[in-house]
Amino acid sequence: MGENMGYLLTGFHVEDIGFMTIFDFIILIYGAYSVYTSQQMKRTGTPPAWLVAQQDLKRVRKPQEFCDLMRPKTLIFGIVCVLYGIYGLIECFYIKNDFAEMAGVTVFVVFVIWFIISLQNAKRKYIG
Repeated sequence: MGENMGYLLTGFHVEDIGFMTIFDFIILIYGAYSVYTSQQMKRTGTPPAWLVAQQDLKRVRKPQEFCDLMRPKTLIFGIVCVLYGIYGLIECFYIKNDFAEMAGVTVFVVFVIWFIISLQNAKRKYIG
């Protein structure tokens, strides 16, 4: 077991940290915050400011219904972000394969597009 831990510690090199590594870490944190936000929507019934602009919060018709619609989608999106962030960090430090990186980015972008479309549809329905 000591050899595995040694590999994990020596397998990390500061020069391996690049833009994508920082991006992956930010996405991981953003995903954790999205999961937290989805739970807040369930408790408060209020759309979070990062989903709805501050000036639009007062214009949300039926905020509880907006939250009921977007909470599970925000939770899924948050989980995907956390998983992508972890995958990206593992890929960057240990797998180091361009195909694996592009596959991860492709799946992540599909989820980003899905979430943006879902959010825009919810805004059209509940903000007026």
